[in-house]
Amino acid sequence: MPALKPQERRRTFERLSSIREIVFGVQDGVLTTAGVLAGLSGAVSVRSQVILAALASTVAGALSMGAGAYLGTHAESAVLRSELDRVRRESEEDPYLVQESLIEALGKEGLSREAGYRVVKLLSSSKDVLFNTAEEKLYGLTGGTFGNPMVDGLLMGIAFLVGAVVPLLPYMLIASVRLGLIAGIATTAVTLFAVGYVFEGRFSGDRRPALAGLRFLAIALGAATIGYVIGLLIAPMGAVSAG
Repeated sequence: MPALKPQERRRTFERLSSIREIVFGVQDGVLTTAGVLAGLSGAVSVRSQVILAALASTVAGALSMGAGAYLGTHAESAVLRSELDRVRRESEEDPYLVQESLIEALGKEGLSREAGYRVVKLLSSSKDVLFNTAEEKLYGLTGGTFGNPMVDGLLMGIAFLVGAVVPLLPYMLIASVRLGLIAGIATTAVTLFAVGYVFEGRFSGDRRPALAGLRFLAIALGAATIGYVIGLLIAPMGAVSAG
């Protein structure tokens, strides 16, 4: 019978936890850049100016998303560490209360009080084991789930850049503005479908990954469309204010 290899599994779970940053970054990079290209292509007659504006938007977006992911993960880790320290202090002040709470928690999961008492007694032979178990069982906290701010920031920024290249590259390679824009929108749709197909469909074991891809595409484009419509509705207000 093959071993479970918990350390390898844990490293795998830690890598999979970065999927959020990758998916979010790629989606935002694709939609933001496609929106810039679509919006400026009709308003700016010089193609090179549209490309420069899209490149500037890409760099600014990648830096902003990367910094946001870094700061968000850093703040989350700081709050969780502070909470873990507080829980540890309370547990050290009243270990009996921790033991009793663990027995009750194990009882809710199906163990008899007698069996729960034996388990907690074994855990109590090591103070660290008892406290670590209490942190996870009672509070849902564990020191091993902290994200890495630097990794999250880099992943988010790089994913945004990768996503931005999808609509921008066809636009840069095709001389015709109209055809370049059409090609960029087409690659945007294909990429959004692929992201949903791979990350939400295949990785999750979904038996219908194509449906997951279509769902991801529909939600992403739906959000972009709503934002575009809101922009159109707000535009006249700006014109009135300017007048």
